[in-house]
Amino acid sequence: MLRICVLLVIAVVAPCGWLRATDVRFNDHIRPILAENCLGCHGPDGNKREGDLRLDLETEARKVIDPNNPNGSELFQRIITPDAELRMPPPASNKKLSAEQIDTLRSWIASGAEFQGHWAFEPIVKPNLPNVDGDSLTDIDRFLVAKLKARGLTFSPPIGRAQWLRRATFDLLGIPPTWEEVKEFEEDDSPLATEKVIDRLLDSPLYGQRWGRHWLDIARYADTHGGAAIGFTKFPFSYTYRDYVIRAFNDDLPYDRFIVEQLAADQIGLPPNHDSLAALGFLTVGMQFRNKHDVIDDQIDVVTRGLLGLTVACARCHDHKYDAIPTENYYALYATFAASQAPDLLPLIGVPMASEEFRRYEVELANAQAVHEDLAREQIEIMRGRLRMQVGMYLTELVKGTPEQDLSSAFLSYRTDDLRPLVTDRWREYLARLPDDDPVFGPWYQLSRLAADGFSTQAAGLVERLAKENGEPLKPQDMRRLDARTPKWNPRVLDALSATALGSMFDVADVYGKVFANAHREWLSALLSTSAEADSAASIVPDEDERHISANSSILRQLRRHLYAANTPTAIPDDVAISMLNRTAQDTVRGKRGAIENIHLSSAGSPPRAMILQEKMEPLEFTVFRRGNPLERGDPVKPHFLSVLSDGAPQTFADGKRRLGLAQAIIAPDNPLTSRVLVNWAWQRHFGMGLVRSPDDFGTRGEPPSNPQLLDFLASSFIEDGYSIKKLHRRIMRSAAYRQAALESESARAIDPENTLFWRMPRRKLDLEAMRDSMLAVSAELDTSFAGRPFDLHAQPVVPRRSIYGFVNRDIVNSLSSTFDGANPNACTAQRPDTTVPQQTLFALNSDFIQDRADQLAALSEKLGTENERIVWLFCRLYARDPGAEELLLATSFLHSEDGQQSDPSAAAPGRHGLHSRAVDSTRWSRLAHVLLAANEFVFID
Repeated sequence: MLRICVLLVIAVVAPCGWLRATDVRFNDHIRPILAENCLGCHGPDGNKREGDLRLDLETEARKVIDPNNPNGSELFQRIITPDAELRMPPPASNKKLSAEQIDTLRSWIASGAEFQGHWAFEPIVKPNLPNVDGDSLTDIDRFLVAKLKARGLTFSPPIGRAQWLRRATFDLLGIPPTWEEVKEFEEDDSPLATEKVIDRLLDSPLYGQRWGRHWLDIARYADTHGGAAIGFTKFPFSYTYRDYVIRAFNDDLPYDRFIVEQLAADQIGLPPNHDSLAALGFLTVGMQFRNKHDVIDDQIDVVTRGLLGLTVACARCHDHKYDAIPTENYYALYATFAASQAPDLLPLIGVPMASEEFRRYEVELANAQAVHEDLAREQIEIMRGRLRMQVGMYLTELVKGTPEQDLSSAFLSYRTDDLRPLVTDRWREYLARLPDDDPVFGPWYQLSRLAADGFSTQAAGLVERLAKENGEPLKPQDMRRLDARTPKWNPRVLDALSATALGSMFDVADVYGKVFANAHREWLSALLSTSAEADSAASIVPDEDERHISANSSILRQLRRHLYAANTPTAIPDDVAISMLNRTAQDTVRGKRGAIENIHLSSAGSPPRAMILQEKMEPLEFTVFRRGNPLERGDPVKPHFLSVLSDGAPQTFADGKRRLGLAQAIIAPDNPLTSRVLVNWAWQRHFGMGLVRSPDDFGTRGEPPSNPQLLDFLASSFIEDGYSIKKLHRRIMRSAAYRQAALESESARAIDPENTLFWRMPRRKLDLEAMRDSMLAVSAELDTSFAGRPFDLHAQPVVPRRSIYGFVNRDIVNSLSSTFDGANPNACTAQRPDTTVPQQTLFALNSDFIQDRADQLAALSEKLGTENERIVWLFCRLYARDPGAEELLLATSFLHSEDGQQSDPSAAAPGRHGLHSRAVDSTRWSRLAHVLLAANEFVFID
């Protein structure tokens, strides 16, 4: 019964006739039911698994499924029981199978309960073309028509040439075609007219701006760090990644190379300062969390969701609930990214042109860097000196049993006498590594093992015994010798311990603290005196003179080793120490660092730099964090790829090239996800929805493909075409499916309500960038220049550059972006939301931006003669077509109506009748242009 309890859902009852047993397929019909209702408790996540039963594995599931007796299966009995305490899914889960789902499951069990591997992980096999009639059908069409015919459906009628050109131009360039381009296409009667248009659009440099913006959604691009409570911090060089992406799309950089450069451009042997190093912005332009673990999690998420369509980040705290992604795999990727960090100074892209601005920039930068480095170096050394005086404080914390703390997201403000938790952790780890017979800490280890009762007596005896083991003490004349012997146990420590009544380890910690503090004082004094001996007026002192006892003493050298050696707790690396300065010092050092960033941001001569990462050749060891807690360390992990996508045990990525190893695994020919995800993404951008409706989740919880054969045909063809995205565009846009009208059909809707079979072109609204750019384009204001720093989208007067170059602030959401469903820059966005809200209409009615474009259109139309000519010109300009007779009549009536002629009262001042007349005329044409700009025909592609 317990085994059955675990079964969170497969329900079975008497057949109701929705699907014949032979029609039921595991991936299409059964897996979605299990994913929604069962796998949370009976799936890959071992920590959440109930009853030790997995329903995603055939061998496990068959324990409770009997194909020879579907209704008598243990599973079936548990599902149909009226007893709420026994029924599955449990009533408390608020999950209940529909009658159709129950019948589907029963039919599946009756047909043999055949399992399939998850479709997304199955190898890509190029399918044979379906045998369907139609000489003009492309390969893509054949797959779609076969599905449509099986359901009694057909394609919608094709659209005309002008409408097709509008659709194609918006898809590839993000702006409407000109009227001249429409007329040229309509008059071209050659059989290659469509091909020529597609080639022209793909060859346009504006193509990269359009499709680069789509990719920036995936890359969660922004120009600020994010996470600021007040204000925001800018990236000085985020724009170089944006410019790289645009260039890559225009150059049709093969997608496999595109991936490699974005993950590991620094590890593929590029020349110094190569412009492709900017590709690493894919990993570095994400939100700059103060918690380093969250930064790495963000990198894992953008790579796995954006490139593989898998929600791997769900395995951060536990095995994935639905997919075969264990927590160990997550931390294997964590180890891949955690070995890299950004350098202090990013590399230049190319060689800057010599100029007075660049020379001033270099001088300003060098001065600011010197100020920052000098201040930081001195304050860090001051702090290290203080830590050497505070050894007793930290040893006392260890005696208290103070646990390790997760400092990855701590915001600490220190005073001189404050404990630094990181230093406590460093002392804990350091002492754990030392051998028991260490001359200085050997007595500490032995004393720490004494029982609390009678500690004082035992300690005195132990110290006395250790002193005897040292034998005769060194003579003073030997202390000054550089090669003097070292005793087994440090005499300074033993003398201090024997001179103190030791009641507990707290007293021992205090003694050690004083010994180390005195050793530090003596060393500083020795440094001062020996340094002074080099003064020009000083007398020469021999190296082994008695005045050098403190500097030469082997006994003190034993102590100093634990204060000054490179791996000791107080010898903290600069990049770590900078965060532990006293508050005033830390704020000042940060301010000097900020001054460097401001020079990068604001100097006219600041050249572009690549936001790269650098990998340590010998990185730290990494482990699983149990339940995602960095302090709960589990098994050690090596950097490697996902097990579910590996043939056998995943290969460990090489140190120094871990990210390159990951990139090569992602683009490997036997990885079925990469090309499937990309072609689905491209299809979605052309049709408004993908063959897989969940573009960033190809896992168990995602939607299965509506046409898996077409998906694999596109994926295999994409690989055969050398990963060319432009060839993929051509393949899609030549199809009859792409030429369909966006016409509704009640009969087709009744059969396929979600249009999963693509019996019509989905009607699509312009996204934010295309809408803004199109308005600037039709008003002849659009600036299509390339590259450079971002501009303010809200600047007045308007900066007419393409919207992809607008400043993206992840701290303060752009009002246009929030109104018109812009991408969320805080996370990988594979598909933007598509909403219709009142604010969109209010923007169309009241926006100064649209009104100004309308004014500009009205001014452009003034060069035309008659009223009819001006109206026709506006329609051709905005809609790429002539107005109909009724539209022409309506537009004329509007121009002469009260609404069309209403003007600004300030224009009707006495004595200015001529000006008033012109103002009224201008206003009525502006109002007409405004109406046309705000109409659905302009803001919808079809």
